[in-house]
Amino acid sequence: MTKTFYIKELNIKSLLKVGSTGDDVKKVQEWLNLWRYYKADWFHIVTVDGEYGPQSKKIIMEFQRKMKLEADGVVGVNTFRKLTEPISKAFSFIQGTELRTLIVQYAEQHLKNMPRELYNSNQGPWVRAYMDGNEGKQWAWCMGFVQTILDQSFTSLGGNFQSIMPKTYACDVVGEHGKSNGKLLRNVNLRSNPELIEAGDVFLNVKEPWDWTHTGIVTGLDDDWIHTIEGNTNDEGSREGFEVCRRMRNFKKRNIDIFKVA
Repeated sequence: MTKTFYIKELNIKSLLKVGSTGDDVKKVQEWLNLWRYYKADWFHIVTVDGEYGPQSKKIIMEFQRKMKLEADGVVGVNTFRKLTEPISKAFSFIQGTELRTLIVQYAEQHLKNMPRELYNSNQGPWVRAYMDGNEGKQWAWCMGFVQTILDQSFTSLGGNFQSIMPKTYACDVVGEHGKSNGKLLRNVNLRSNPELIEAGDVFLNVKEPWDWTHTGIVTGLDDDWIHTIEGNTNDEGSREGFEVCRRMRNFKKRNIDIFKVA
C-alpha cells in the first residue's frame, strides 16, 4: 500500500502508565473517547492532553475490565490492540479478483467499523490514517478516504491506484486528471446515459464547471439515485461532516460527475 500511515496508529513505542507523556498517550486518550460511539454503555470522556495521570489510569482500568483484560491501569500491547481494534479491522486484507467488487467491499468494511473524527474538526486517528498523518480544520478528508479504499483494492490485486489518478487530498486534482485523461463523465452525459455509472466508481460533487467539492465511492444505482459510501460527511450529506456514512444522491437533480476507475 501507498497510504500506510494507519500502521503508526496501531502501535505505541512503550508501556504507558501514570507519569507517561507524549503523542502515544494522546492516542490512547483519543481512543478512549472514540469508544463512546462503539459501545452503547461506554460514557467516559478523557481530557486529551498527552499526560497519563490518575484520570487516564482510572478510565483505562474501566476499559480493561469491560474488555476482560487485566485491569492494571497500564497500556501495553493487548490493551492498545483492543483500543484500536476498529481501525485494525477496517484496514484488514480482503482477498478478491475483481477490482470493482473489492472497492465496494473495502468501503463496506470501513463503514462497518464506524470511522469518525474527533471534535468535529477533522482530527483524530481515523483522519490521520486517511490523510497520511495530517489533521485539522483545513484537512477535509473525503478524498483521503476514497483514495484509501482505492489503495487497499488495487493493492489486493498487486496494483497501484496511482495508475488511474494522482495521490492527492483535493477533489479538484482528481477532477482535472479525469478530464484530461478521459476518465471523467460529466453530469450532462450521465443524465442521458445512467448505465455508464457502475459500482466502484468515484463520484464528485460539482460546484462550478471545474470546481469539485466532495467525493465518495459509488456502491450502486437505483433509478436516478446513486448509492454511495463517503467520508467527512453525515446523515444530512454535508461535505464537512464528521464520519463515514452511507448516502443516496440524485444525479439528475444534483450536479454530480463520475470518475471511472476502469
